[in-house]
Amino acid sequence: MQIRIYYEPIFKHITFSDMSSDSWFESWFDSPLYEQLYANRDDAEAARLVDWVSGQFPPVDHSRILDLGCGRGRHSLLLASKGYEVTGVDLSLHAINKARQKAREANIQNVRFETGDMRSWRKSPFDLVCNLFTSFGYFDEDNDNLHVVSNIKANLKTGGYLVMDYLNPSYVRETLVPEETTELGELSCRIHRHIENGMVVKSLSFVSREDGRSVSFQERVKLYDLQWFETAFTAHDMNIARLCGDYSGGGFDSLKSTRMVMVVHLNE
Repeated sequence: MQIRIYYEPIFKHITFSDMSSDSWFESWFDSPLYEQLYANRDDAEAARLVDWVSGQFPPVDHSRILDLGCGRGRHSLLLASKGYEVTGVDLSLHAINKARQKAREANIQNVRFETGDMRSWRKSPFDLVCNLFTSFGYFDEDNDNLHVVSNIKANLKTGGYLVMDYLNPSYVRETLVPEETTELGELSCRIHRHIENGMVVKSLSFVSREDGRSVSFQERVKLYDLQWFETAFTAHDMNIARLCGDYSGGGFDSLKSTRMVMVVHLNE
């Protein structure tokens, strides 16, 4: 009974206008259904990545961090707990408000959250930019994604670093699950995945088991390989200083690694 009360109001407040944006991320990331689908994300996994980042870039030497594409602040708050001065930026006002709420509830003072487009949001240079949990490759056009790289450079001080946690495209292609269904209280979420025009496309259809109402969203992420990133970074006076395949700093295997964690240096 408690689950039904929790989920049904969320579904009732979803309207067609929530899906009308040409940019899939503007509607999907602001949807309350996004939070419900990913409510059980592995916090221990996020903590492991943040532990690794803090080991590579101690706060005493890299005090100011930009978490670009911070979502609801999961990594930003963990980074702040390590002693960094953290700025989290995300396009979704709903996500930013959630992140601010979490910071207030945890009484974390050394973090602030702002709304902004990762292609254009800029402040004074940071020691380290983090772009985590595949918060890159959302745009259909390569030039838009390259604008993100350019903007990362603009937000870095000379000699600064980027940590980009991205999917491993080869692993995704080999292990893609075409279809599955997840139960969310009184809702079923039917998930279909396919690769189209160099993007992995996840189509999500939420259906009420009570009356059959439905609402649909998409996730779309470019499947850029390592060579694409090397070329993009080189064009912006950056180079990949280290490449890891997991959240503990393990070596990268193009076929077996689940992640492609790139440590990128802005040349002096």
